[in-house]
Amino acid sequence: MHKHLFILLTILLFAVTASAETLRLNSGESLEGKIRIMDEKTLFIESHLTAQELKIDRADLSLIEFDASARSLARRLGIGLHYRPNGNEENLSIKNWLSSVDSAELIVGYSSGTQDTFGLELRYTRVFKAEGATDLFYGAGAGILSKDSKRGTAFRFFSGSEFFPMSSPNFGLSLELGVLRQQGIGDVTQSFYNAIAARYYF
Repeated sequence: MHKHLFILLTILLFAVTASAETLRLNSGESLEGKIRIMDEKTLFIESHLTAQELKIDRADLSLIEFDASARSLARRLGIGLHYRPNGNEENLSIKNWLSSVDSAELIVGYSSGTQDTFGLELRYTRVFKAEGATDLFYGAGAGILSKDSKRGTAFRFFSGSEFFPMSSPNFGLSLELGVLRQQGIGDVTQSFYNAIAARYYF
């Protein structure tokens, strides 16, 4: 059951996001266009050769060369939500791309309850590999924490990936894993953490 669900989700992901530049056929021919839908046996490609979509059997394909055109977010600003499940932290994220690979991000979080908590963090991120619609990155951040009258600091190192759907390239979804060190609020703690984020880039 889980295997079939995984296959279905993979097919749906390809159906929404797949985009190809060149298809190499076993016969030696090549086709250029964009993949509109693809499953385990067939794919449909939109080509300039015809007004209709072409149906191609996967068995006739030797290679799919995906579009390698450069995607750059340089000087773009992204606003969204940065969520850390293990601490149940919801933060506002403002991310500014300084170049096509470097970005600076401000994360602001506030929660009220038995203790009022406030956090402000400045982060630097660098993309070390861009592949298709996905960026792989690493980075570091430093910030201040406040819980009622107590003040502290936080330092983190992280790595992760950010995915940009082909159908909505201004929207980014990211997942990161990292190490967090906090001090000044109770005991010094160091732990692993994970986070997910969603941002829209203007």
